[in-house]
Amino acid sequence: MKLGYNKIFAVAASAMMLASCDFLDVAPAQRATLNDAMKNKQSTESWMYGCFSQVKSKSPVTHNVYEASTDETVEPVIWDYDRHKIAFGTLNASTMPDSYFRHLYGEIGNCHLFLRELERQNPDFLTEQEKALYRAQMKFVKAYYYFRILNLFGPCPIVDQFVESATQKSEFPGRSHYDYVVNYICNLLDEAYPDLPGEYALDNTYGGGNKTVCKALKSRVLLYAASPLWNGQAPWANWTNQGKYETPGYGDQLFSKTFDINKWTLAKQAAEEALTTAKQFGRELMQVETALTIARQNDVPILPENGGNYLPVRFQDDPTTEDVDEGAAALEDFANHVMLMRFVAASDETMGNKELIWTYHSSGDIGLPEAKARNIIANSSGQWVGGWSGMSPTLNIVEQFYTKNGKRPAEDPQFAEEGDWLKSAGLGGSRSDIINLNADREPRFYAWIHFDGCDIGPLINNGKPIQLDLKSSDRGANGRANSGYNYSQANRDLNQTGYLPDKFFSPTVRWTASSNSCNQKTYPVALFRMAELYLNLAECCAELYMNNGDEAELQAAIDNLNEIRRRAGVPELTKDDCKDKSIREWVRNERTIELFMEGHRYYDLRRWVECEKYLAAGVREGLDAFVSKRVNPTFEQFNKRVKVDGDFVWTNRMYLLPIHSQELYSNPQMVQAPGY
Repeated sequence: MKLGYNKIFAVAASAMMLASCDFLDVAPAQRATLNDAMKNKQSTESWMYGCFSQVKSKSPVTHNVYEASTDETVEPVIWDYDRHKIAFGTLNASTMPDSYFRHLYGEIGNCHLFLRELERQNPDFLTEQEKALYRAQMKFVKAYYYFRILNLFGPCPIVDQFVESATQKSEFPGRSHYDYVVNYICNLLDEAYPDLPGEYALDNTYGGGNKTVCKALKSRVLLYAASPLWNGQAPWANWTNQGKYETPGYGDQLFSKTFDINKWTLAKQAAEEALTTAKQFGRELMQVETALTIARQNDVPILPENGGNYLPVRFQDDPTTEDVDEGAAALEDFANHVMLMRFVAASDETMGNKELIWTYHSSGDIGLPEAKARNIIANSSGQWVGGWSGMSPTLNIVEQFYTKNGKRPAEDPQFAEEGDWLKSAGLGGSRSDIINLNADREPRFYAWIHFDGCDIGPLINNGKPIQLDLKSSDRGANGRANSGYNYSQANRDLNQTGYLPDKFFSPTVRWTASSNSCNQKTYPVALFRMAELYLNLAECCAELYMNNGDEAELQAAIDNLNEIRRRAGVPELTKDDCKDKSIREWVRNERTIELFMEGHRYYDLRRWVECEKYLAAGVREGLDAFVSKRVNPTFEQFNKRVKVDGDFVWTNRMYLLPIHSQELYSNPQMVQAPGY
């Protein structure tokens, strides 16, 4: 299967690389003829699948890209990635790299060139069915690229055929109305769907378009279009094409200024179709049985008493039940769900993970070293092996994860009082460093978040877990993975908030004294998976209920949320839960947790028009792992709520990225994003 991934996303030499700086100038370098690019079926498919190259290179899931600039995680300011530029508001038309805009349009141009040559050359070695498949793949990936452009830059130019490099500037199109672009994308997907494959084949076609991801993409497109930002609540009053260009049927307008409930109806229909199609072709949420099978095959222990991860979650025995240890049974079920949620993000189709809808390879690109603790084990040369310890979830996100009772800590009357969150949970012994906020939380919290005093593992330290210490930096002093502040030991790689993410790190990883590097296996990164489809449908139903009061929509929203909660080992919602907290809030909170670090929150906060609330200066918080710059702080000094380091800012222009000034010069019909 890995061979298949690599072939899908390798740009074929015969297709060439795009040589121009202008987004419409897409002629390939003439080192080989276009006839050579279609001289046989292999070269033709290499070109065709090469058009998927920007799917991975412009992935929204990577840790250092614009989409990582939200409140999910922070990284040291000294790293100075694209995520910092957007979070600190330093991007403008001069400093904005042109690679996203130019490369995405360049690949769209490559698709057009391929389609033109397919018709012109009409290779006799291809069947009509194969030609139809290739056309469908090009329409699908064009739709995906346009959707990426639309959500990064806003309303964008539509180019529907290959444009020669000699085209005059005056002939370039300007931005089209947002709804016009949405309709264009949906039409491409509708046209592609009949000729795309339905079944999942673990061969060299894996990674291309299929019927399920075609419907999944349409669901996301229409969900975003129905959301407040593009459905009557855009924060810009007078952004238009300024008479430079008109969209058919819309004039010089670029977005809708009035709310349209029908957009939510269309989004719901698309979400239902996506779920139906996914199930038809064998997609399903990963379940405990699959995860336990993977664990057994890799000798990964589950329960603490068998050497697995220590879980600071407490269950009481039912005093009315005889001969049954209810607490032990609850703990076993809880531990099983922790393992399940770890494997959801660290497994592939060959391991039984049928939740994956569309992926790219590999998870080695998404920040595993940046996320892992330092000083995990000393190798045979006396060097300490570990990660960089710099990617750090914020307290804001930590507090969004539920307690074991399925509520946020601030809303759970059975959870510790907020004033005691940063005090010891009283677990005793070597676990006395675990604070109340990190005890008695839900399975996804322990699957995806590391904290001071927790276990890293379960096999990483020569077949055993190792306890994380984010206060101490003394290597080997206490037999822990000491990753605390120490500028002389790690002047760049320092934890920022007292937390580390663990979402994509496999439980099967084992380091030994002879290891010189991590044996982390790489797995497909999910651009679309089943959980999102349930959440999309839940959100549509919730919004329809909020607008029309239909109790059936409320129940449908709850039912779809419960698919996700039940799988995660979280108590199910009822209508009573929606009396004090709206179903809209439940949906948004569930997306925040379930889709953590998967590239969604950047777009979710923007389409909900809630960036000021979550991304403004002074909002991001953490524990004092870095701000006071103490070496070996005390428990009390470390467990103190502080503002995260960095000049974070939010202005409404940051809802969209700017177009590079050179692109505006090259296309006089183009208007800049508002505020730049």
